[in-house]
Amino acid sequence: MATPLYSSKLSGSKFKNWIKAGLGVLYTKQGIEPFVYDEIEQFQQKCLSDICNNNGLVAGTTCSSCCTENVIVCPTNRICNVGRGKCKFHRNSATQYLPAGCPNKICHNFKNDIQNAHRYYGPSYKNTDASQWCGNAWQIAKCFMPPDGYKDVTCALETDFNGIISVIINYKAFQSKIKDDLSKKSSIFEKAREVGRAVRHSPKLEMEDTDLQQYFSDLQNLLSDPANLSADKAAQNAKTKLLQLQNDTLIIGKDDIRNVLDDVAKAVQDKIRTEIDEHRKEAEKKKLELINTTNESVKTIANQGDVSIAQLDNALKSAIDKIEKQTKESLTKVQSEADVAKKQIHECADKEVNKLEVKAEVGVKQIEESTDKGVSNLKVEAETGVKQIEESTDKGVSKLKVEAETGVKQIEESTDKGANKLEVKAEAELKKLSAKADEKIKQIEESTTGNKEDEYNKLKEADSR
Repeated sequence: MATPLYSSKLSGSKFKNWIKAGLGVLYTKQGIEPFVYDEIEQFQQKCLSDICNNNGLVAGTTCSSCCTENVIVCPTNRICNVGRGKCKFHRNSATQYLPAGCPNKICHNFKNDIQNAHRYYGPSYKNTDASQWCGNAWQIAKCFMPPDGYKDVTCALETDFNGIISVIINYKAFQSKIKDDLSKKSSIFEKAREVGRAVRHSPKLEMEDTDLQQYFSDLQNLLSDPANLSADKAAQNAKTKLLQLQNDTLIIGKDDIRNVLDDVAKAVQDKIRTEIDEHRKEAEKKKLELINTTNESVKTIANQGDVSIAQLDNALKSAIDKIEKQTKESLTKVQSEADVAKKQIHECADKEVNKLEVKAEVGVKQIEESTDKGVSNLKVEAETGVKQIEESTDKGVSKLKVEAETGVKQIEESTDKGANKLEVKAEAELKKLSAKADEKIKQIEESTTGNKEDEYNKLKEADSR
């Protein structure tokens, strides 16, 4: 799809501003690298000296046998967690934590000194290689950088601006070298870090004039800190470059432009690898295309090692023109493909319409035939059903008539039998009652005669007295 992202009308001057801001960040980084390295190296030497003195070791004693895992307790927050199985940090027998400490009494003590020196007591141990703490001061510096993206960095030159600034902010001893309060989010170093982020993560590789001037001011304020940097030679050389760049009088090293573009290209490539949204991924690919094309244009224009602002303008214009041409060609190709596709769709649509019409006619005819057959079938089935119902009705009436006559006959017979049974039972009962009555009369008569004899005897005895 077409996008106005890289058209010369919209992006010419803003893209140049973005390049200049990137160069400003690069020069500022170069201006403070020696200052940061010297401070970290002094910290390294002080740690070694104190460890030897406190543990009765010979001065100059070092250790290179302990890996980082050997000095980090398992588990340690944000580094390793064994709660759900085997620890991926302490992954084998050679990378287990050594509870007894470094056999040379160096590395565990070094680790404690680094932790105490961190502003937030959270060194990025994943970045560093403890076996090099005694020999490479920058391995110690990496403990004060963000936890991701710096494991393979071996020196200040390979470290980006954000990493350098992080060392200054997180290593507490730098506060004694800087007048501004490093613990505040509004410090000159925090502002400078935001400039670096604005360059690396610019969505369109563009920058407004007002933003560019503000960024130049922030970077110059950092290089002008009165505690040390205002008198530091490298910092002041960087400040001079910034002023010349701001006034378009600087002769730029071709490698400087390449460094700026390569640094951002790396960030863009990382984004392309991790981006899920296809539209955003496509935008990142366009950015990478512009970066690579600009790099090629700078190489073509600048036969010497340096590039003037005018040559940079030409290189940027050439890159944008090339991108614009490629975009137009892509648009033409896409439009042509769209026209062909549209034509094919119409042709297919017409064919499908014809097929549908034919199928519809056949379908209607089949429906009509099926309907006629269905009506005939229904008529025959209806007549058959009526005939069956009539026959079943006649049979049912006859059957009911027979069953009714049989029932009446059975009732009459049952009634006669019942009457006879009742008559026999009544006669038997009358005989029983008559016999019982005769018995009772006889008993009464006998009882009356006995009573009379008793009364006579009693009267007779009374007279004799």
